[in-house]
Amino acid sequence: MAPYTDLIEYENTPTKVVAIRKVPKIETPGITIDEVEERREFVLPYWLAKILVDAGLAKLVDEGVTNDEWTQVHFKERFNPTGPLTVLPATFYSRAYVSLDQTSKNIEENKAKQDQLNRIQARYRDILESRIGKLVRMAAAEASSTPKTLQPEEIRLYEELESLIKDWREEMRKLGAK
Repeated sequence: MAPYTDLIEYENTPTKVVAIRKVPKIETPGITIDEVEERREFVLPYWLAKILVDAGLAKLVDEGVTNDEWTQVHFKERFNPTGPLTVLPATFYSRAYVSLDQTSKNIEENKAKQDQLNRIQARYRDILESRIGKLVRMAAAEASSTPKTLQPEEIRLYEELESLIKDWREEMRKLGAK
């Protein structure tokens, strides 16, 4: 069984950055970045954006899930844990990856950052566990189509669960028919 999402997928997510200094032309095997003037926005894979940010050449335009979004999603998921799936903000999981990655940078130097990371991780776990439970219930319900409110990562999990449950259900029903 293939993984539902590989970290490499998140590391290669197109990420918008803005040059804070002139970025020279960069050529590596398979990737060429043309020279970028100061204050210009451009898009790179996340892993490359991190390198430019660390080098002081650029800053991320979108640094992940905002505190308000964390609070809203967490509240909605925890408020009605047995209810229907809520709609997540667009690209929630890849943005959560960015949030967790950026918050964990240089954490040993900053106690407040450690507390913030712990809060984000706890909210993320709560959201994830709530959504997993809802996905399992939906997959077991013999619905006719994949719900439209799912993120791409959840669609892969839902379809795999639905297939497993369907196959198991058919086998168990055969036993009951004898």
